[in-house]
Amino acid sequence: MKKNIGITILITSIILTIVLVSNKKEMDTVTSVSEIPLVKVSPLIQNKINARIQSQGTILPVNENVVLAEINARVDWVSGKMETGSSFYKGDTLVKLDKRDYELALISAESNILNAKVNLEREQAEFDLANKEWERVGSGKASDLTLRKPQLAQAEAIWAASKAAVEQAQRNLDRTVIIAPFSGRVRKKHINVGSSLFAGTTIAQIYSTDYYEVRLPISDRDMFFTGLSFDGNYIAPSNQLDVLFRLDNNNVFKGKIVRTESEKDYKTKMVILIAKIDAKKNLGTNNILAIDQFLEAEIIGIELDKSIQIPRSMVRDSHVWVVDSNKKLRKRKVDLWRYEQEKAIVKNGFFKGDYLLMSRMNTLVDGML
Repeated sequence: MKKNIGITILITSIILTIVLVSNKKEMDTVTSVSEIPLVKVSPLIQNKINARIQSQGTILPVNENVVLAEINARVDWVSGKMETGSSFYKGDTLVKLDKRDYELALISAESNILNAKVNLEREQAEFDLANKEWERVGSGKASDLTLRKPQLAQAEAIWAASKAAVEQAQRNLDRTVIIAPFSGRVRKKHINVGSSLFAGTTIAQIYSTDYYEVRLPISDRDMFFTGLSFDGNYIAPSNQLDVLFRLDNNNVFKGKIVRTESEKDYKTKMVILIAKIDAKKNLGTNNILAIDQFLEAEIIGIELDKSIQIPRSMVRDSHVWVVDSNKKLRKRKVDLWRYEQEKAIVKNGFFKGDYLLMSRMNTLVDGML
């Protein structure tokens, strides 16, 4: 039996192999199908887009005056509106000076003009009488002195001088009261009650709050998109650009570019636009602006016709990925107008039927379905 064990095992293995081979199943054939990716796209729409130029600046007064004393006098009264930073309105009385000396001077000048008037009338009568007498008894040509012409001319001169003296005395008296020439604020006060003033003494620095200016620097590459000439001249109202100023999200108001500066800023080497803000028109009675306050500005530039605005992140080396009308990926080389913050404005380069690819893909192949 031991001799037959090996033969038995061999025969059994052969039989099992034959059975398994004869009963094996055929493997199903699977056809490989490529998966077409689903992507998000955005339409590319041509529009008329105005260039928007970002800048910033600080508020400056359009009309700022240094109030000077025009006479020698002592300060009698100072308005509470004359404190540094205080506001006042046009026509408000700001300062009163001692006027007694100037009232006396006016009385004296008025007295002199009465004397001059009497003297003139007397000389006029003497002149008329001298001429009539010469016509009655004289012969030949009379001298001017005989006809009292010099005396009459002197009386007329004294009369004119006395009138000028009265006017000057009245002007000096008027200068003892300082009236606000416009509505504004006090930048700095230099006097107090009891101060002695002389002609030319600084009383205060004031500025108007009706209008403000803002100097807005822009780079050389933005100059073209303003459509302006940087020659330092005033810009005609029809060509003035709109400006949007922002203090914060709740305070946005408008201004106008009214002129340009013909020289670059010596520090930044940038060109300068001057914007003007009409405080009454934009801010109403709630004048929230202050001198030297910082503002963000957006200048509305020239119109860019037939332009397409896309996210800036979609542009790589002047190329943009799109899905064409056949639903295939295409890499388009585009001509850009400019970048504006998070946006890129495309001049041309897209084809009809193109859609901007918005999805991020691991693999980008030109012509991929």
